[in-house]
Parts: sequence; structure tokens; C-alpha cells
Amino acid sequence: MRSLGPAIAAPIIFAFIVLGLSACGSSRRTVTTSVPASIVLGPGPTASIEPGMTMIFTATPQNSQGASISAPVFFSSSNTAVVTIAANGVVCAGTWDSLNNPTRCTPGPVGSAQITATSQGVSSQPITVYVHQHIDSITVSPAPGQPQVSCVSKGQTFNYQARAFSQGSDITSTVGPFSWQAATNASVVTFNTGALPVNQVQATANIPGTAPISASAGPTNSVPVNFITCPVQSIVLTVTSSTATSKTITATVTDTQNIVITGVPLSWCSSQPALVSVGGSNCVLSPGPVTASASVPGAAAAITASCTPDACNIGFRPTLPIYPENVITLITNGTGVPQASTVYVSSTGCGTTVACISTVVPISVPANTVGLAAGLPATPNSLVFNLEGTKAYLGTDSGELGTKGLTVLTPGNPPGISEFASAPGKVLAISPDGNTVITSDIVDTPNQVFIFNTTTNSATALRIDGATAADFSPDNLKAFIVAGSNLYVYSRLDALRTIPLAAVARDVSFLSEGAFGYLAGGTPQGVAVYRTCDDTQADAVNTSGIPSFIKTLLDATKVVAVNSPDFDIIHVDTAPIGCHPTVADSVNAFDLGVGNFVATQLIVSPDGSTAYILTQNLSSVLVFNIPNLTSTQIPLANNAIPLRAALTPDGSLLYVGASDYNVHVLDTISLHDIQQIPFVQNPTTQQGGLCAAVTFSCEPDLIAIAP
Repeated sequence: MRSLGPAIAAPIIFAFIVLGLSACGSSRRTVTTSVPASIVLGPGPTASIEPGMTMIFTATPQNSQGASISAPVFFSSSNTAVVTIAANGVVCAGTWDSLNNPTRCTPGPVGSAQITATSQGVSSQPITVYVHQHIDSITVSPAPGQPQVSCVSKGQTFNYQARAFSQGSDITSTVGPFSWQAATNASVVTFNTGALPVNQVQATANIPGTAPISASAGPTNSVPVNFITCPVQSIVLTVTSSTATSKTITATVTDTQNIVITGVPLSWCSSQPALVSVGGSNCVLSPGPVTASASVPGAAAAITASCTPDACNIGFRPTLPIYPENVITLITNGTGVPQASTVYVSSTGCGTTVACISTVVPISVPANTVGLAAGLPATPNSLVFNLEGTKAYLGTDSGELGTKGLTVLTPGNPPGISEFASAPGKVLAISPDGNTVITSDIVDTPNQVFIFNTTTNSATALRIDGATAADFSPDNLKAFIVAGSNLYVYSRLDALRTIPLAAVARDVSFLSEGAFGYLAGGTPQGVAVYRTCDDTQADAVNTSGIPSFIKTLLDATKVVAVNSPDFDIIHVDTAPIGCHPTVADSVNAFDLGVGNFVATQLIVSPDGSTAYILTQNLSSVLVFNIPNLTSTQIPLANNAIPLRAALTPDGSLLYVGASDYNVHVLDTISLHDIQQIPFVQNPTTQQGGLCAAVTFSCEPDLIAIAP
């Protein structure tokens, strides 16, 4: 027997009559409320309750516009032996001691009753209340007649049934309808009870992924069971229409049951979003088709569409990304006139010199006008732009006990400068969407890698010793970080993974379509290849030695590497099969004809046609024409040694900081050094160079170009 305390109020509005007397006599006025068009009764559409328990129902009269109005409401039960409802809307699974002033609910039998609210002849939809014994547990299993399947393809259905138990007895028939839900990853599945038995549900597969689904009755929930919408197995990209500056691309998506599915949210990304956009941003989430558009002449980019967790293949742990079998390249013709851009020049020359101020200086392209210098809070060791050209990041060797860190440059004349001490170290990589920067501090003890979030300006430290190179997958999901004989896999969804390597790795580059990461080293054969989807080794490519640098080309059919005295072209031959694509690569090595050298930088032109190699011991830039398999050199004026270089977005000019304190402007068409921009310090005024407040000059050994 349950008691209902006096705290439960009765929100019931009754009709009333007012009698009024005037000074000149008496009169009678009748005041009535509006007649509702409908009454909304809740909670519903059904309710589940145990004998002796109570619950509150509310009734809301509404006019024809759906607005709440004042009107008297009365409640009724179709089976008062099982359920009674008081005037204040409180239900008793049994019998109330009073309908006007209820305080005690006497338990009744199991069964059901319909509760209805009425007002001035208008009735609500009835709500069925099921009264049943206490539910100890609920189980969920496939409904009778369902096939045994590992997953359900998108758009297809699978029926489940729920059963309720009380002290070991099946009481399902008395419980009424069950509620069905996915506690997480709700987009994976949708539910429909329809004309099914009250204890069953039809689950429709939606977004590829896995979701824990459960049934509930009253406060009792079942143990969840996993529902799996078949994951994506392959993606093929096709150009459906094109112009000189754009391509419309469609993705054909196949799941693990070899069924073509549609409406799958894919991550569409451009390798050069500042020049070639997809959907207006990078990366955009869409089932496609999308249109990739070039904004300037001479632009070139690779377009990919990936099934990237947790928007696609949701909930699998470890994550299960799937990359396209091909990329779509968009390359536009240049005008022969260099496009406007800005080169930023800085120097590592201050080092640890007391009171020396490092600066960064913009140079406008193609006028080659030197702009206003901006002072830096620390001596930089790296200068890297994000792909959209909106920010540049300068690393520094040491955090100096938490006082120095990552410098963020905003393009301008002079550029804007801010510093975040939470992320010291050299900048190794920036994610394609620009949201994450990886820095590596190999000076301070302990060595650490920092994952800097550009949205929150905060950093997460990872205990990684000696990290020297990193690269992000094109969909931003993962980064491969190499540190000596270890490969570290960072993911925004999975825990950091450490993979021991059979040899030292020096560099890393993801294939432009995303399915593989290529390591310069990691294997005695020369180049190790790892799958992005599950971080396992897919191949070992035989080269004559461990390359110094490695980069993927635009169309994902080749990877190039610098392997003194050679230039290696790795021909990519893949056979995508779900998350276990195979790769069988072959290598052609080409002697650059200059003997042994120590490479300091590898740059590949935006269209993938030309490679530029800087060395420690040559006063020229090595040039390799990839389609023609020919090599040449661009000599630097003054026999200067190149230190650092950057290529303009259209590939027409190469800006090279050199040992003669000049930035050399190299024409990549004529292969000539056409101009030298001086950055020599004036000892008298201590002006003109890249280090302020000192009498020595600083070489321009850090250069980056905003796309």
C-alpha cells in the first residue's frame, strides 16, 4: 500500500459561476472558459507501472492554433479495478482512498487500463497504463525468423524482441510496449515499432558503425546488444562533370557485404585548400557529390573522400577509417606570371645569444618588396604555414622552464605575433584542417612531443623521445610520428600507439589518398609502408639505403625519396580490400650526377612534376623532372650554399635563403637565379638583418610562403 503525501498539488481548473450585486439592484453574470480544440495528455503514448505505485499525468487544453488555454479538465480510467486516477491527475496502480484528496494507494491486480482527459465534451487520446509485477531483468534477442548476420547493410532492417522477467518468470505479456534506444552512436540505427508485437522493434541500419541498443520498461533497462550497420569497405571516386577550373566528384561507397550504399557522410579534403576548395572548407563532411574549384591559375590539388570515424564507421575501437581507391587531381593552367603571395623569412642565428632579438620579415611576391619586420619572443627553429595560409607556426628549441614556446604568426605587414609556452619544440606537422600542430622538444629533459590545439590554444604533452618527423593523414584522423627506431601513431580517437621499427626512420609521408604511410627507414630494406586503417606494416621497399626525405605525389601513384647519390621513385601498386589493402611497390633509382651529398630539404612542386633538393655542400639547387626522369641544377649567385627554400603556390618561383645573407629568387621555368634580396646586418645601425640588437648578421635559414 502506497501513500501519496500532501506535497502533490492538483493543477485542475474547474468551471465556475460568479454572482454579483450592484448598488442599483442585483444582476447575474455567467463566466465560462473557452472550449478547447484538443487536449494533450502525457506522459505517453503508454505507461508501465507496478502494483501500488503512482505516477502523475498532466492534461493541457489547446486551441485550434495549438496554444494552451484555460479549461476545466476531468480524468477517467477504463478499468478502475486495475488503475484509478485522482482529480489532480495522479494515477494509482490499484485503488485510491479518495479521488479528491488522495493520500493512500492500495495495490491492485496486474492488467491494463486506458486513461483519458476530457473538457467540455472534448477528449484526449487515451493512454494505456500497463500494471505488472516488478521487473528484475529484460533481455534483448533477435526476433523469431531473423537470419544470422554479422551486420546489416545501410537501409536494411533487422527485428529484435524484448522479454521481461520477475523472479524468474516471464511477464512480458503484462508489460506492454518497450522503449528502445541506442545509448551512444544513435545515428547508426533508427527504430520503428509499427505493427509489430508490443515487445518487438524493427531496427533500420543507418550510418555505418556500431551502437549498443537496449530495451526498457519503466525504470528497468536491458543489457545492451551491439547493432552493426555494415562498415564501409571501399570508396571509388569518379568525375561526373568538369570545367577548366573545377570538377564535380561522386563517391561510390561499398560496404563489407559488397552492397553499394548511399548517403554516407564522407570527409572530403583538398591537399591545397587555399587554392582548391571542396564544399567551401577543408575538410567538409558530405555524402557527395561535391565540386572542387580552383581559385587561382596554376593551382593543383588532390581531392580525397574518406570514411573517417566518428562520422563514418562510427564506434569501432580501434577506429576503422577507409580511404578511397583513387584520388582526383585538379590542376589548372598557369598564366606565366607569378601569382601574388607573401614569403616570410626568419633566422635561427640568434641562438642563445643574450639580448639578441629574432625577427620575421615578409616579402611580397612578385614585386619582391621587403616589408616590416616583427620581433619574435624566442629564437625560432622552424617556420611552417597551415594549408589554408591563415597562420604560420614557429617552433623554438627549448621551453626554458615554461617561459618559451610555440609562436603563432598572422600574415600582415608587419605580421601579427603571439606566443604559447605550452608547446615548445620544433614544428613537425600541421593537420590539413589547421586545427592541430605537432611540436617536438628534443632539447629539454625529458624529451616530449606536444599536440597543440589551435582552437583552444592548449597543448597535450606526450612522452616521446627524439621525435624528428611527422605527417597527418589527409582526413586529419591520424598522425605518424617517427622517433629513432619507433613509430608513434597519434589519433584524436585512439590511444597513442608505439610500434617498434627494425631500423631508424628519418621521415614520413602519407600517400595522398590516405591508405598508407611511407617511412624513410623503419626497415633495413629502406622504406617501410604502414596501413593507416590498422597501423600494421604492409610492405618493405628495397632502396639502396635509408632515404633522408620522402614525399607522396599528387595522384597517389608515386612516392619520391632522396637517397644520396640517388633520387628514388617508388611506384605504388595497391589492391584495396577493406582495412587490409595490399601494396606491391617497385623502385627506380636515378643518379643525380653530383656524387654523394647531404640533403637538407626536399620540395615537390604542387602539380607533382618537379622535385627540388637542397644540400649542405652544393652551391646550387638540384632539380629533378619526374615525368621526364631528368636532372639539372640551378646555380646560386655568389656561390652561396642554399639553407632553406619555399616554392610559390603556382610553382613558378623558388625562394632560397642562402649562406651569403641573401634570399635568392629562382625562376623554375628558366632555371635561373633572377634576383637576390639582401638581409645583411649593418653593424653600425644594427638594422637590416634578421637579428636585432646585435652587431652580427643572421643567415635567412627559415622561409615559408603563405598559400
